[in-house]
Amino acid sequence: MPIERKIVIGFLALIVSGTLVLLLFNHGPRSLKLVDALFTATSAVCVTGLIVVDTGKYLTQASQIVVLLLIQLGGIGVMTATTALSLLMRERVGFRQRMFIAGGFGMESPSGVVRLLIRVLILTFAIEAVGALPLFWGFIRAGFPMGRSIYISVFHSVSAFCNAGFSLFSDNLEGFSESVLVPGAVMGLIVSGGLGFIVLSEISEMFRRPKKISVQSWIVLSMTAGLIIFGSVALLFCEWNNSFDGMSSGWKIWNGFFASITPRTAGFDTVAPATFSSAGIFVLILLMIVGASPGSTGGGFKTTTLAVLFASTWDVLKGRNEVNLCNRRIPFRIILRAITVLVLYLATLGLGLMVLVIIEPFPFRSLLFEVASALGTVGLSLGITAGLSDAGKIVLIILMFWGRVGIVTFLYGLVKREAGGKISYPDAEIPIG
Repeated sequence: MPIERKIVIGFLALIVSGTLVLLLFNHGPRSLKLVDALFTATSAVCVTGLIVVDTGKYLTQASQIVVLLLIQLGGIGVMTATTALSLLMRERVGFRQRMFIAGGFGMESPSGVVRLLIRVLILTFAIEAVGALPLFWGFIRAGFPMGRSIYISVFHSVSAFCNAGFSLFSDNLEGFSESVLVPGAVMGLIVSGGLGFIVLSEISEMFRRPKKISVQSWIVLSMTAGLIIFGSVALLFCEWNNSFDGMSSGWKIWNGFFASITPRTAGFDTVAPATFSSAGIFVLILLMIVGASPGSTGGGFKTTTLAVLFASTWDVLKGRNEVNLCNRRIPFRIILRAITVLVLYLATLGLGLMVLVIIEPFPFRSLLFEVASALGTVGLSLGITAGLSDAGKIVLIILMFWGRVGIVTFLYGLVKREAGGKISYPDAEIPIG
């Protein structure tokens, strides 16, 4: 069975299991329908954060813990989690299993993958533990009892690092829009989770012994910083006298940074996206489409894909016959894969939007925002998710699943690939542009 198919089946199995457990455990103020349980489990496993049922208000604590476990397993990856269990039971990790993990991290080779896995698990739990400390202090200062503060700080730390966006507050983090500790910790966790485990591993190694980072890490760090700055400036320009009106200049800038970071597949908000101007919503959609980085807890068509496309466009305009990035030549197969990801991503976005426009009565921009959020595994909404029909919820479920496992990975798991190279056809000069 192809590696991609194993990854797809693994995520599906976790979603189905999560759905059944949620149906079993949630007998609180509001019982879950099957489609709502499926939606919640998919959103948690695919670390999206879109909700049809208020997590803190209508889910029992047992159900909330189930959601938290699904977020954690979905964030680190199904194959990573099962292999970690094998290591704990002192079982040998075979070659095929190493290939599965490598596929989950976006690696070409299984070499050193077990060492990377151990480092990933240590980094994940360490970062989540460190991130929970300022969150705990922030919730204590907000007046929550100690036991409650411990619980919600752990929940939000895991949710933020895994870029899930699930919150136990009905208004998400809007009550902390003029606070430093909680939004600051969440921003740090979101960025850390969105960088990707390979990049995090390289950064952690640099603290032990100085070394040059790889081209991938350099691209990821540069694109991440660039997108955060672009998003912050654009959103401050659009929302300074709109959704940020009434705040002091300092808090406007602070919330602008938060609003720029969270669409990169996290889904938290300190200012409701529904209050944003059309220009601000457009900027959020652009950031949601790009998403995080390969091998991370986030979705989107990835920062490295955008970097390759930018480099390809620039080199074509310069009249060059090859694409160079960071003083390295980009292989043609990488460029083809980047184009394939972009075309499939936008085609899926358009198809999902078309279906929702036909079956749902909501405004076009609300549906576009919802589709971009689901496919990018972001979790932000203009407030229409719970009002969707069952058919509309199923459309979002499919989009969340595709966005998490990767559209290319999903199609690789379904389509039998040909070896290629057996037949060489003559060139065809086709005018472009």
